[in-house]
This record gives sequence, C-alpha cells and structure tokens, in this order.
Amino acid sequence: MIKKLLFTTSIAISAFAFAGMAHGKTAAHNTAPMKGLTESTVVAEVNGKKVTVKDVNAYMQGMTKDFRIKLQDLPAQHVKDFVKKYVDTEKYYQAAKPITKTPQYKALMKKIAVDLWMAKEYKKIKVSDAEAKSFYDKNKDLYFKTTPKLKARHIVVKDEQLAKKLINELKGLKGKALEKKFAELAKKYSIGPSKIDGGELGYFDPKSMAPAFAEAALKLKVGEITTKPVQTRFGYHVILLEDKNTKSYVPFNKVKGQIIAYLKNKKLDDELTAIDNKTKVKFLIPTK
Repeated sequence: MIKKLLFTTSIAISAFAFAGMAHGKTAAHNTAPMKGLTESTVVAEVNGKKVTVKDVNAYMQGMTKDFRIKLQDLPAQHVKDFVKKYVDTEKYYQAAKPITKTPQYKALMKKIAVDLWMAKEYKKIKVSDAEAKSFYDKNKDLYFKTTPKLKARHIVVKDEQLAKKLINELKGLKGKALEKKFAELAKKYSIGPSKIDGGELGYFDPKSMAPAFAEAALKLKVGEITTKPVQTRFGYHVILLEDKNTKSYVPFNKVKGQIIAYLKNKKLDDELTAIDNKTKVKFLIPTK
C-alpha cells in the first residue's frame, strides 16, 4: 500500500490550472507564449531589486512542485499573473522577515523541504512501458476487468400465465429459429418499448437492470431462454441471452499513465521505507 504519498496530488497541479485561478479568471483567451524570455530576463523591480525569469520560475516550481514549469512555456497572460504574484510576495516579505527567526517558521521549512525533496525524487524515478505492461498483465483480473456485458432480447407482459405460455411456445427451438420466433412473440405480446425491435436490448451492463432480471440473465448460457417468468416491477419477463462477454478489460493504453504513476509512487514508498528502517525512533507517548 502507498502510505506516505499524499503530496503526490500536488505534483499533478498544472501550471495552467494554477495560474488560471488568479482573480477567478480563465486563460482560454490567450495561449501564445510571451516572446523573448530567458532565465536572465528582468521582468520587474521591487525597490530597485531586479526580479528575473529565473526567480519567478523557482517560485512557480516551489508552489506547484512541478519542476518542469517555466515562464518561457506559459501563455502571456499566465506570465503576467505569476510575475504579479511573485512581486506581491517580494513586497510583503520584508514585513514578514522577522517570522523567519521563529521556531514555527523553521519547523514549517522542514516540512516544505521534505515535500520538495519528495517531488524531486518522484520526478527522478523511471518506470518503463515494459514494467507498466507487466503490471497490467499480472493484475488484469484484479484491477482492470470490466463488468460483464450481456446482449439479450426480452418479452415483458403483465400476466404470469401469459409469460409461461410464451415460454412453452419457445421450448424446443434453437438458434435462428428461436431468435425469429422470439422476435415475433415480442412484437405481438410485449408491453415494453423494445417490442418494436423484437425485444432487442442490445449490449448492457447487468447492474443497469432490475436485480431479478440481471440475476436471471447472468445465469443463462448464450442461446438459452429463461424457463420460468422473471418478475420485476415492470411485469413478467421472458429472456433470451444472445451474447455474453465476461472477459472484458480496460485497454492498457487507457490506464498506462495511471499504472506508471502508481509504480512510481510504489518505488518512492520503498525508498521512504528504507529510510524508516534505518532511522532509530522512540516515542515517549502512546501513538496508537
């Protein structure tokens, strides 16, 4: 289990989402980067002190824990927003500076240092496509199996005796003969909206159906009908199962990114556990 990695959610904060929060604005109106920015470009001055792109980049990376983010890559409006935020921080830092000598500040800096270190370690960890695919293949049935999909026809009537009569008419029929007769009876007797299609429901998730209907359909083999009427709040059903897909999985490409993130978290957790194991800790109060 991943037990220490709450910080990873902040790693995923995108530069665009963060900057777009400024003053409740969105940045859809201007996506072009600001031209001519380099690390040494001066973007502002505060009491004569120059503020460079490098300064603001460090600020953004610290705030988002995303070390890829740079002003040079952001839309012009986001550049302005981040520069303004950094300037605000510089303006108020002089007034706040005495706080840096307090024990609370020093304790907080340790936490910030740990968070930034974890973010850097996470970024350094590599997980290959082969590793991700191996995890997927080994855990397909545990994590990536989808709900079975069924394809069926049904006839629903209000009277149980009529449902039994229809089942008797269908008994002994198989294959195309059964499908044809079933469709005819559905069009003639069914009170459900699918009657116009011969009772055809197409593919469906059993969980989307009434429990009694789903349970009966799941028990059928392909090409079989229910031998007893199935009662739901809609009436009495006769069901013909046309297809059953019980081995359906979420495609690897759709979960590859999630798997890589999980494996990176796992590797970082192993690294933290190694530190735990070699660190001597003694609590002098109950901790459970």
